[in-house]
Amino acid sequence: MLLEIWKYLRGYVIINVSGFSPERFINLCANRGIYIWNVKSVNNGFNLYISAKGFKLIRPLVKKTGCKVRITKKIGLPFRFLIFRKRKIFLFGMIICMAIVFLLSLFIWKIDIEGNSMYTDEHLIKFLNTQSHFVGMWKKDVKCSELEKILLKNYGNINWVTCEMTGTKLLIQIEEGRNNIKIEDLSKSCDILSNKKGVIVSIVTRTGSPKVVKGDVVEEGDVLVSGTLEIKELEEIKAIEFTHSDADIYMKTIYPYHDEVNLKYVNKIYTNNKKKDNALKILNFKINLLKPRIKYSNYDKITTCDEICLFDNFYLPISTHKTSYEEYKLIEETYTNEQATNIIKENMTRHLKELEDSKKQIVNNEIEIIESADKIVADGIIVVIEKIGEKKYFDENERRQGYEEYFREDDSNTP
Repeated sequence: MLLEIWKYLRGYVIINVSGFSPERFINLCANRGIYIWNVKSVNNGFNLYISAKGFKLIRPLVKKTGCKVRITKKIGLPFRFLIFRKRKIFLFGMIICMAIVFLLSLFIWKIDIEGNSMYTDEHLIKFLNTQSHFVGMWKKDVKCSELEKILLKNYGNINWVTCEMTGTKLLIQIEEGRNNIKIEDLSKSCDILSNKKGVIVSIVTRTGSPKVVKGDVVEEGDVLVSGTLEIKELEEIKAIEFTHSDADIYMKTIYPYHDEVNLKYVNKIYTNNKKKDNALKILNFKINLLKPRIKYSNYDKITTCDEICLFDNFYLPISTHKTSYEEYKLIEETYTNEQATNIIKENMTRHLKELEDSKKQIVNNEIEIIESADKIVADGIIVVIEKIGEKKYFDENERRQGYEEYFREDDSNTP
């Protein structure tokens, strides 16, 4: 393989040797140290391969043997460059293009993000811009390890992230922790507060002091379980301790529901009229190759973008933009009462399904469907049982100070 590359770089020719004594010509080449190979016998002599340098040395041998030598093919890099002797502008342009491509290879021209669903590409790319990582930056300034730490620090829902440079593309792969189990610090004292208004259905307290019982009506923000443990003797507080409250609390809550569907609505009907626009974008400059005149009153604009990639992962700051303008007409139509009622029922069923999927037990559904001259209305309430409670951490020293006055009064009353 290396020998073939070396032959190509130096150049060689395929020649046909014919005449009175081609065998003698071959022997003289061997005696003079002129390298030849792939010697094949043909009807009018021999075809053989000889280096470009060796070809310049065979003229005396040709005269001595009386042979005829004809070049059938020239192969190699030196002969390629001979083409550019009369095409200097083409050679100059090719060198400039190669230099531009090399220069462009030193920059990042594409940021590709994989594995994200909670955060859009646009959101993450905008964040990267604030961290000085953007399309068009020097590749040498990209610190993958630091970028990974920045993303993990600023996005708590990301489990892990890897950054990799491939060609002119920065590839960021992330895994979001949608099903992460939140690890609580059990050493911190906290209360459990109500995050909704409703009626307590059940409460099972593992740690902490319960402040409500079944049947109590509570407001949002009320303390359900306190992290302060009062140690009493005959209803008298002797000491206090603090703990991390933990309990399962279920409450009956009410969700209002309202939905309406107008009988008259506007429907979008597409026509067969369509126009296209092609544009070329280089860096931040956009060149319209074909800009149509749009006379449609109503139309949808659909744009697709294709980035130019020379090789695998070697993207350039050049992209083609194809835009389609599709005309549509707005036609006023009318639902029947039955059709509108079916839409109302489908929306209500979907909403109830969403409540059940969020682990809420539906107890009662008091939704009434009302028909009027111009619309169908669904209005009412949905009664559910759901798990409630949010933990609120507190400072133990501040809470202890609230009891100091009580203990001082108690000491003064002691005989």
